[in-house]
Amino acid sequence: MGKTAFLVLSAALLLGSAGAALTGAAAGAKNESADLDTDPHLAGRWTFDDAAGTTAADASKHGRKGTLKGGLAFDKDSAAGRAGKALNFDGKAAIVEIAGYKGVSGAQPRTVAAWIKTKASKGEILSWGQDEFGKMFTFGFVRGRVGVTPGGGYLYMNDPVNDDAWHHVAVVVEEAERPNLHDHVKLYKDGQPATIHDIGLLDLWPIDTGEALDVRMGRGFNGLIDDVRIYDRPLSGDEIKALVAQTGSK
Repeated sequence: MGKTAFLVLSAALLLGSAGAALTGAAAGAKNESADLDTDPHLAGRWTFDDAAGTTAADASKHGRKGTLKGGLAFDKDSAAGRAGKALNFDGKAAIVEIAGYKGVSGAQPRTVAAWIKTKASKGEILSWGQDEFGKMFTFGFVRGRVGVTPGGGYLYMNDPVNDDAWHHVAVVVEEAERPNLHDHVKLYKDGQPATIHDIGLLDLWPIDTGEALDVRMGRGFNGLIDDVRIYDRPLSGDEIKALVAQTGSK
């Protein structure tokens, strides 16, 4: 083999090895991000699998424990969940409050997801923010359908979910300088993009979530809630689908 051919072959082998290493690294990174239970952007996760008492453990790395209020307690209000156990909210005073945690604020991107089972069509799944126009972030029933409102304007799905069956619901706020419901928010039902029923007159108003109120769950909700999650990044459609498959099989 001539010197030139040897050099060309050596370069090719080196490039091939480097390419394989990069491909392996990329695959590794993809596999790491595929586990949504350990995603570094998982800001809080409440499975409600606690055995007793009035404290809901946070399965994320942050330790943001929830306090059961309004007479709610695991001893009497636990029920079979979509995965493990769930909490049964009475539609009245029962809530779970994450003291000291203000959620994802301002215009930051986010994802909120949960399993729910209810016959009713009212109440919050999750909310936080500031009780001012455009500064709340409430995910729950809006006009009888699951949707989101920032305290001015609203976005909700067409299909009802109050059929006493388990449904996975999620809302994603995409990254934008001034995100609004019309252009930057997506709703998902059972892992699929939800058909939107209606939007409000103020749907172009920027989302600018405040920090006055702690995160709370289940206010006015009558039914079961399980595996509530907050991510401080927008999950993709494929990730939402994977989340449903991942949590629904446990």
